[in-house]
Formats: sequence, C-alpha cells, structure tokens
Amino acid sequence: MPNSLIFIGERPSHLEMHIKGKPEFYDAMLLSKNPSSQLSYHSIPLHQSRVTILIRENNCQFNCHHQSLQLIEGERPLSEDDAYDIFTNFAFMEDNKVAFIMLSGKNRMRLREKEGPRALSAYAYEKLDG
Repeated sequence: MPNSLIFIGERPSHLEMHIKGKPEFYDAMLLSKNPSSQLSYHSIPLHQSRVTILIRENNCQFNCHHQSLQLIEGERPLSEDDAYDIFTNFAFMEDNKVAFIMLSGKNRMRLREKEGPRALSAYAYEKLDG
C-alpha cells in the first residue's frame, strides 16, 4: 500500500466504500510493519493526480491532490467538528510510514464517552488532470 489513503471498513465496489472505524496508533503500527496482511484496511492509491471522495452524509467532497488535503462544503456549512470527523477517518501511507490525525488528551476521552461508533458511507472517483 505505498503512497495510499487508508481507511478501515468495507469496499463493496471500486467506487464505493463504507468506513467503519478511525485509525489509531495501533493501526499505524500494524500498517507500517505489514500492510498487505490486514484485511479490514483498504487503500486508495495516490499515484494518480487527484483523488476525490464524495461523502454522502454531509454532501461534501474530500480531495487529495499532490500531498494536499482539501474539504469542500456541500449544501450546508460544515462545523469544525464535522471537518475534523471526516479527516480522522483516514490514514496516509508513504512507503512504510503511516500518518493519521487524532485527538489528544482529555478531548479524546470526552468525545469517546459522548459519541457512539458511526459508519460513514462515501464514493471515491479518480480525476486525472489534463
């Protein structure tokens, strides 16, 4: 999975994915050691020029382009928490290095107690510059 966007969940088709969890430190360790053996992890290669993910729940777009991330609001404005929730669903892998976004300290514990697990459905498509 070199140079990939990683998520935890299911991939029913090439263009559809169901995100079931958020990557954590343990996931990063597993992926950096042996990325191909983990069945619940799915990857979207970042070798193409642009990856766009349409997120149905928020009607927004998540773009990865040349090691840059962009979140484009849909019909309704996204709160800071909504944006953070979207970004934290993914890990980024380059060679054997894995990066992910997470809450730290007390905020992480407070949010875990307040919110139950959520499933996120999204569609991914490739757009080639040209």
